[in-house]
Amino acid sequence: MTDVQHRDGRRTAAVRTYQGHGIHAAPGVHEYAASLVRTLLPDGGRVLEVGSGCGALALRLRDAGVDVVPTDLDPPHEWIARLDLDDPDWTDETRGPFDLVVCVETLEHVENPRQVLRSIRALLRPGGRLLVSTPNVTHPHSRLLTLLRGAPYIFGPSHYHSPGHITLLPDWMLTEHVRLAGFDRIEVTTAGDTLYTGPMRLAYRVEMAVLRLLGIRQRATSGDGVCTFVTATAV
Repeated sequence: MTDVQHRDGRRTAAVRTYQGHGIHAAPGVHEYAASLVRTLLPDGGRVLEVGSGCGALALRLRDAGVDVVPTDLDPPHEWIARLDLDDPDWTDETRGPFDLVVCVETLEHVENPRQVLRSIRALLRPGGRLLVSTPNVTHPHSRLLTLLRGAPYIFGPSHYHSPGHITLLPDWMLTEHVRLAGFDRIEVTTAGDTLYTGPMRLAYRVEMAVLRLLGIRQRATSGDGVCTFVTATAV
């Protein structure tokens, strides 16, 4: 019998920090997410963040005056509440209602993203907002990698168990999941840069230049657009 391996739940290595807390998302993702939060809640409100990781984005939002409740499957700090999105056990602190739920670079880790989005909808007041992001698997670089090796950027055998990237969500599928979960006024943008450095970064730039010459372009909202962001309103 073949042994079955399980995801170990480890995060990708932190590439930067915010106030000493590791940032595991692609460069530019937290900054763009924070700008979206300020746009979605210009007058403030109560925010739930699911998939908080080491808490860097939560701290960034708190420093901006946002009332945020951070949660994570394996919280590294006592001020981050534990929450398993595949099997949620809501507490008085986490069950809402909230004005905004932030789910940044998390849905690719869960087994049932549609169920997660329905659970998130139940936490929001009518008119409440959703901000979700996931790797952009239709980015030109990801499309080329899929053609060459069968998996887009930051997916595949080396990412399946650690950090646990198990669910691919192209933008059309993510927006349909969001709509069916009870949201409308859905908007899609892209942001974030790759984690490449040194020669890999140079090779990536050459590749993107060649793809542009071939007419294959990524119209990013911010940075290189390696992550897809969706905002929506609860109906």
